[in-house]
Amino acid sequence: MIQIDFNNGVVQATPVVGAAVTDVSARLLLGLTPSEWFYASAVLYSLVMTILVIYKTIREEKRKDKE
Repeated sequence: MIQIDFNNGVVQATPVVGAAVTDVSARLLLGLTPSEWFYASAVLYSLVMTILVIYKTIREEKRKDKE
């Protein structure tokens, strides 16, 4: 007798479908692949964190000078 487990098949297919949807949607938005989006977001994150550290340092120095 053949037993078919549909739940197991759905669970195995979900990551593939999710990756395919992510890839297609990423390519439609500015034509970048998910890997390129990762690099772009890492660069953007680094820039934002650098600017925040500089801003906090300058603000702290100004506060020390007033005291």
